[in-house]
Amino acid sequence: MKSIKLFLTSCIFSLTLSQSVLAADQFVTVTFRPEVQTSFVEMLGETFKAPHPQNKGNHTWVFKIPSLRTRNQYAELFASLGSVASTDPAPIYQVADHINPTAVNIQPVNPGQPVKTSDYMPGELLVKFKPEASASDIKFLTTHYNASTLSVISGIHVHRLRLPQGMSVEEAKALFSKSPLVEYAEPNFKMKLPDPVSSPQAGASPAPTASNTPATVGNQTQIPNGTAIVTQIPLDGGNQMIIDFKPGTTAETIAKFHKIYGTREVEKRSFYSYRLQLPLHLNPGLAVRVLMLHPAVINVQRLYS
Repeated sequence: MKSIKLFLTSCIFSLTLSQSVLAADQFVTVTFRPEVQTSFVEMLGETFKAPHPQNKGNHTWVFKIPSLRTRNQYAELFASLGSVASTDPAPIYQVADHINPTAVNIQPVNPGQPVKTSDYMPGELLVKFKPEASASDIKFLTTHYNASTLSVISGIHVHRLRLPQGMSVEEAKALFSKSPLVEYAEPNFKMKLPDPVSSPQAGASPAPTASNTPATVGNQTQIPNGTAIVTQIPLDGGNQMIIDFKPGTTAETIAKFHKIYGTREVEKRSFYSYRLQLPLHLNPGLAVRVLMLHPAVINVQRLYS
């Protein structure tokens, strides 16, 4: 009988402990900066479906995490705000947020010779459209010249186009470059990589020569034999985002959005779509996730140069 009581007591203790751990996972503790007003904290709770936060004193409040959200999501959300000093738990560090995306420009080099048509893919053109060009604008322009999209290079949003039969790459480049919707157009250059350097024979130790050693100057690297120059291009969107709000979102809601995140409007693109400037402290990679937590937001697009 005594062993049964001990077993039941152990089960009750384990259940109580599990419930307390589960309950802790439903809350996030946020310490705000001293200048933050109670009305602002309450606005945060109402906006993010965590009403009636508990005031623990010393500018610290406890928010209950709503259903379908995780503790780390809300830790990231609050930690990203300029009005917050710290959160418990601290958000999980995301390495990808701190990797700056970079593109490369590969420019063929033929010393003393003009660029030949054999240096690029026939019947193809690379086109970078301006950010304000909509999907319908892009479709209209490509259809107008009887071209079609083969693929879109992710990260830099460059369209690889198939040209109609009979249109040269030079002609297509001139036509697309004239459009106010196009940032630039260029041939799809081929890249010739250097021949691999074979392992030296036993006892031999040849010194590297100019023919098999890439030359690097600044952010440019010249491929051996003078075939191409590879230039690294940082993809910096100026810490700006395209935000699409739900139809019917009021000006008051958008004003509160700016107050919460510290953003400001750069351009109104359509009825509910805006280009916004992020505050300096807000990482663009993190911003994509935390801005999507706002109930009035339906899409966030990170901008690249």
